[in-house]
Amino acid sequence: MIVIPAIDIYQGKVVRLKQGSFNNIKIYGNDPLEYALKWEKEGAKRIHVVDLEGAKIGSVKNLDAIASICKALKIPVEVGGGIRDISAIDTLLNSGVQWVIIGTQACASSDFLKQVCSEFGERIIVSIDAKDDKVAVRGWQESSEFTVKDIIEKVENIGVKTVVYTDISRDGMLTGPNLKKLKHLVNRKTVNIIASGGISCLDDIKKLASIKGLMGVIVGKALYERRFDLNEAYRTSKI
Repeated sequence: MIVIPAIDIYQGKVVRLKQGSFNNIKIYGNDPLEYALKWEKEGAKRIHVVDLEGAKIGSVKNLDAIASICKALKIPVEVGGGIRDISAIDTLLNSGVQWVIIGTQACASSDFLKQVCSEFGERIIVSIDAKDDKVAVRGWQESSEFTVKDIIEKVENIGVKTVVYTDISRDGMLTGPNLKKLKHLVNRKTVNIIASGGISCLDDIKKLASIKGLMGVIVGKALYERRFDLNEAYRTSKI
């Protein structure tokens, strides 16, 4: 299982939200690149970047910051947030992004998802962001009519290789991951699952590492709040 540090960008700053609420923002730094270099130095194998403004308005807004991170790092970067057309995907991939994460548009259009998977293959990751089992869209600001089961079946049928699953109710709350749901998703054995949301301590990492077949975990607030460091997380993930 890989541990992936998260960098959420809003108005050029490194921030964390609670449960995806833009009314509950905490700023951790003014330079996303500084944190990207820090995580790389501490041994990160890849970086998870979210363009929060992009997610909110539906188009990429922090391209310069994202491109500077990709240019400076030797490790791959995955990016999500407001990516809702092929032009945005092309732009990000040409800026050095390794994987593009699609959420809202993956829910909205099976045809779009088929098209981008056909064109970009495994460089497309689908984000399933759920609250009370309903998938949220448009920067988590709206609830769709789709359940997690609906979307996981869609991506399985289309042939998506990797999914990031986030329990919104736990995101930024340091209350622990949704182990029951993650075990259920991993047991389907059809896509790679990356867990996100609620990681609070090394014991959470240990519990996730015990889920056989879980590809990885995205860690944000716990690292920024210094609940543990990245090296400790990596050691624990191998136990």
